[in-house]
Amino acid sequence: MDCPRTPSESLRFVYTINRDFIPFALVSILSVIRSQTRPSVFHIVHDGDVSDIDQVEIRQWIEANGASVEFHRVGDDFPRQFAAHSSWDVSVLFRLALPQILPTDIDRVLYLDGDTLVRRPLDELFELGLGESGLAAVPEAHPAVMRLGLPLDSGYLNSGVLAIDLSTWRNNRTSETMLKRVMQDPDRWVYPDQDILAVQFAGRWTRLAPEFNVTHRFFAGPSSLPLPTPDPHIIHFSGQGSKPWQTSRPHPYADEFWAVAEVVRQAGFELPHRPQKKRRWYQRGPIAAYRNHRRGVRQQRRQRAEAERQSRRAMLQARDREMVMQFANEMTVRRGPFAGLRYPEAYSHGSTLAPKLLGTYEAELQPILDRLLTKDYPLIVDVGGAEGYYAIGCALRWPDAAVIAYELQREARAAIAEMAAANGVAERLAVQAECMFGDLYGKRGLVICDIEGGEADLLVNDHAAEAFADCDFIIETHEMFRPGICEQLHDQFAGTHQVTVIDAVLDDQRPEHWSLPELANLSGPRQAQVIGERRGGPMQWLVCESKNDFPRRQATTARAA
Repeated sequence: MDCPRTPSESLRFVYTINRDFIPFALVSILSVIRSQTRPSVFHIVHDGDVSDIDQVEIRQWIEANGASVEFHRVGDDFPRQFAAHSSWDVSVLFRLALPQILPTDIDRVLYLDGDTLVRRPLDELFELGLGESGLAAVPEAHPAVMRLGLPLDSGYLNSGVLAIDLSTWRNNRTSETMLKRVMQDPDRWVYPDQDILAVQFAGRWTRLAPEFNVTHRFFAGPSSLPLPTPDPHIIHFSGQGSKPWQTSRPHPYADEFWAVAEVVRQAGFELPHRPQKKRRWYQRGPIAAYRNHRRGVRQQRRQRAEAERQSRRAMLQARDREMVMQFANEMTVRRGPFAGLRYPEAYSHGSTLAPKLLGTYEAELQPILDRLLTKDYPLIVDVGGAEGYYAIGCALRWPDAAVIAYELQREARAAIAEMAAANGVAERLAVQAECMFGDLYGKRGLVICDIEGGEADLLVNDHAAEAFADCDFIIETHEMFRPGICEQLHDQFAGTHQVTVIDAVLDDQRPEHWSLPELANLSGPRQAQVIGERRGGPMQWLVCESKNDFPRRQATTARAA
């Protein structure tokens, strides 16, 4: 995590804590110092419970680690009576008043919760434009949108990582407005800071990519999201009872947390020890030895299986590149609705590249796309954009439409931007990370959705009829991940759309359906290998065409490649 430093303008970080949370905040602070390439200045906001002795010790330790710190005690005029209406400590609201608390010569800060672990440089968060709101945060799917009475096309946010333009907030008197909201209806705020921010900035804040605030949503439960990158910038140990010092339950980054925590403990700051599972009678003696042996065997099997998966993945990627170089080395899609689409490099995210370049990728949908090309869509949304095959292909075929590509993976988002530039559509294409229900609410256009089972979380909604009535949808369903989802979505859309179900053709049968002259001299199995899509099982698409029909395009426009 250590990074070489370069002299430059300091990065300013803010923590709002009470005395009980000091040790954990120091772990976060040390992770910041170790991961940044520029000098760091820390501003610790407290309510007077961080004593002068505490401040001297913390200052000496932070300065010894190559950074600096300033302490700010919140004034007596802050509305502390909020705490009487809430189980939350009043310090959670201090972040709302940072423009009033911090000196006026400080403009841009990055607020971090004390239960964060910073792993990579954060320069881009200090260089990001924050717009008229002066706020950037990572969005989060949350039922609080309904509870707070927010417009359904707005979103919720996680307040554990906030980029704030203090000068904008000062000019707009944002803090004064939010604190007034707090006291007007104190019982309304279940998650006080997040709720108030979501109401204050409804639909007007800048969205950060999820790698800057990787919360429990990426680790907890069967519907957990895939990591947006193998090397996230910030891990946020969100949720009560799930923090490394509260539980012995495994967390992928708990070891990393405790490695930093041990350095803080050795510096003389009190930290709890790592929780251990209670040992019962059967966890001792010969029985325990046998159980540990079997556990080790299972662990070795899992490690071998994972190594085999990685090896197979690498082998398939190498084979795909080989087939691309052999059969489609010009890196341009040869046929189909996106013929002429250029790939800047041999990269395809989460799928095979050769079928895309040869023009047979998801060819089951080509008759549908040919029909949809006659419609004049003002907007096209690609959810699960991968490297940009559909998003940029649609941008080429619908030159008057705005295009938004949502892709969770950081590497794939970069590939979308690169391919958009290579095909001259960068000005019409916006790239976002995670798509939320509110992002699709009330839109009018075409939505293409392929998110590996996530369609159940994104699209199944009690408000779907009003939200999606004016959009056409192409939805790849994943029964192997969400059993019954195809039928569930079919029933949901049947009232507002004409729904067609299309079955995917299995790999070994694809050469029978799509005969290519480039592969004429190959055997059937070899052709299946070249144009196979390596799906995990039988797949289906739902094509849902709105009963509120779209204007027709001129034939010459629809045919233009």
